[in-house]
Amino acid sequence: MVNPYLQNSRNYPVKLIVDIHSHCNGRCTMCPYPTLAPKQTQGKMSWDLYTAIVDEFAELGLQHGFQPQLTYCYMGEPFLAEDLSIYVSYAIKNNIEVYLNTNAAAMTPKQIDALLACGFDGKFHISVHGITPEVYERIMGLKFAPAMKNIHYLLDNYDQSKICIRGVDDGWPNGEKQRWMDYWADYSVKLEYLPPISRCGSVNRLLPHKIRLSKQTRLYGCRLHHPLVEMVILFDGQAVMCCQDMAREIIWGNVAQHGITGVWNSSVRKKTIDLLYSGKPISKKFLCARCEQALGPTGLVQSIIQTAWKKIKIPQKIHQRI
Repeated sequence: MVNPYLQNSRNYPVKLIVDIHSHCNGRCTMCPYPTLAPKQTQGKMSWDLYTAIVDEFAELGLQHGFQPQLTYCYMGEPFLAEDLSIYVSYAIKNNIEVYLNTNAAAMTPKQIDALLACGFDGKFHISVHGITPEVYERIMGLKFAPAMKNIHYLLDNYDQSKICIRGVDDGWPNGEKQRWMDYWADYSVKLEYLPPISRCGSVNRLLPHKIRLSKQTRLYGCRLHHPLVEMVILFDGQAVMCCQDMAREIIWGNVAQHGITGVWNSSVRKKTIDLLYSGKPISKKFLCARCEQALGPTGLVQSIIQTAWKKIKIPQKIHQRI
């Protein structure tokens, strides 16, 4: 069977996650960063490499008629870069849509003002894992009060509808979810309450029991289709499988040497896409076989049904009668 999602595959990405640096100030309990970072090479991306990436990505958008999307630091905290607004400004001037993922601890009013001054008007996704200071600090390894002060400065000076607050429930006590929901109810922000995931087994205690026991499986793709649309580029130009591959298990190639399209169309990437979307039996040693977002046969059917259902438009008159 030919996987229907491969009909939408292309020879270029439409979204980039660029590690302008690889450092994080948080120590979230459900994130593998504290364990993996000491074992991995860390650093800051050179300006020449960054501008080369942005220039090529912008050209791809023009050639193929799409709006390029970019965000920063798939394992790190972007606001640790003192000159974040310079990176953002360069991307915006090249007609690239930028959005930011942050824990807000380093998102100071000065940083926010610099972003707004450079013309940033994208979305913020802010991690707030708990609303009781003790819960927040236990899970995130950050001080609650300074981070919340920064968030409230943003709320007072930015379009709240462009702000998403994400809460990952890693052992929240009874009542914490409701307290978290109630706290944000007075604001116009979007809320995402999420369960923790294992990042392909990098946080082993979070790996679902059924995945841990399976020796091999058949995969029919990614629930979010990251590998078909998104490229994650490390500070040194290496491109990894996707945002879940925090252990850097699968390297597609190096953008510094071969460019975005060269890596995207590399034999390594094509082989991994085939393994993920073909439905062939594969070992759980393969990265995606340990990922909660991977689609098995049942998941594929459910995903296709959901996609088709969203395309059904109920006629206005019928909708009114309902």
